[in-house]
Amino acid sequence: MSILLYLGVSSCKKESFTTSGEVKVNTDTLWFDTVFTKVTTRLPLSVNKQILLYNPNDESIRTSIRLGGGLNSHFRLNVDGEPGYYFTEVEIFPNDSIFIFVEVHPGPNNNNPTYNPLIIQDSILFSTNGIESKTMLIGWGQDAHYIFRDSIELDTTWANEKLPIVVYGYCYVKPEAKLTIEKGVKVYFSPRSWLFVEGKLDMKGTKDEPIVMQGDRLQPDWEETAGQWGGIWISYPSYGNSIEHSLIKNGTVGIYCDSTPGLVGEKNVVIKKTMIRNMSFDGISGRRSTIDIENTLSLNCGRFTFFGDGGKYDIRNSTFHTGSKDFSRQDPTFYYRNRVRDQINPNIILETYDIEFTFLNNIIDGIVDSEIFGDVDLNKVSGPLAVRSNALRTTDPFYSTPGFNNVINKDIKYLDTRNYDMDLDTLSPAKNIGEILTPVIADDHRNRPRIGQPDAGALESQF
Repeated sequence: MSILLYLGVSSCKKESFTTSGEVKVNTDTLWFDTVFTKVTTRLPLSVNKQILLYNPNDESIRTSIRLGGGLNSHFRLNVDGEPGYYFTEVEIFPNDSIFIFVEVHPGPNNNNPTYNPLIIQDSILFSTNGIESKTMLIGWGQDAHYIFRDSIELDTTWANEKLPIVVYGYCYVKPEAKLTIEKGVKVYFSPRSWLFVEGKLDMKGTKDEPIVMQGDRLQPDWEETAGQWGGIWISYPSYGNSIEHSLIKNGTVGIYCDSTPGLVGEKNVVIKKTMIRNMSFDGISGRRSTIDIENTLSLNCGRFTFFGDGGKYDIRNSTFHTGSKDFSRQDPTFYYRNRVRDQINPNIILETYDIEFTFLNNIIDGIVDSEIFGDVDLNKVSGPLAVRSNALRTTDPFYSTPGFNNVINKDIKYLDTRNYDMDLDTLSPAKNIGEILTPVIADDHRNRPRIGQPDAGALESQF
């Protein structure tokens, strides 16, 4: 009987709402960094930000929430799980709070070649017991040329027309077609997007106007975050590709080449004066490929900064380094092989194939005890085998062979690895240990001259 009486009394008790209090919000302005103008009504999506709306009163409260621009706003709201632009009598319990989630979807401004970012403004208006308040919404939108799961069938040039290029899904360079990317072009990729090349790729950046490839999330929190997009995938029958003075960052694999040469004696890709960094998997990866690398940096990769799985690799005056930032590794950062072992019983060789490798004047370094490893059947070495005049972190005595002239297990002393400044400090042991190569490499990654005996790595010391 007492239980029934309690339930009856409880059911009659009405929730009390304050008629004089107001709500509080945890910010008066919500800022959005640059996002690209929409290619459809839902793409691209901006970063999702949130506001905390708080009831500081000892009674429940009702408030109305309205997006100032209404249906025409570039912003989108979701209030406590419900999407919309106008919400009436939203209830918040005493001393409780709700979340308001906000996205921005900027519209195009007719590809204005002046390239000024659009300033996008709106506000969230709160009306509570006759008390008005608001939170400002401010963001920047930017026009771009869009490629949405498209193919290049004829020779095409991407020039620096002040507008970036944004790839959604993929851009596929078909066989017989050539894509030329000129200096200063910026290419942004949505998640899981790739540049597939079966034709030919010619990236012609300069020191002052490099080509930039990265993910399309431009907020500061994403500026150096790996795994935001796929990468450049070069596949058979592609050959004769060139990548110079480019920055490729924040993807899965910077440059992956899975092809054998399309023509006898041709290289699949030549990479010069390029920086590849923050790849969740590999920086440069070749499978039965012919790759030349010069004055290039491959940095901070989740698996390998370089992986050569059979093929022909000529690597000179380049820097490969993964430190403590972001990734927990046990394997070496630089790995080459010409045989595949059984994963259960590594003593069983499943496959062998030809390999050639020339590694001269490089830095291969990091925080693992041995940062270079080769699993090579010497009977399948079909040409040059040279590992000389490098600065290496390794426990393998092979690299200390007399005549190799490698500097082993020294603290390289870079200027600032966390900010990717891999210039050599005054006392770096990589200074003046390189050999004069044929043909001569006359300058470094930044076009600075190499005078006399060169340093190891992509950057010639200025001290």
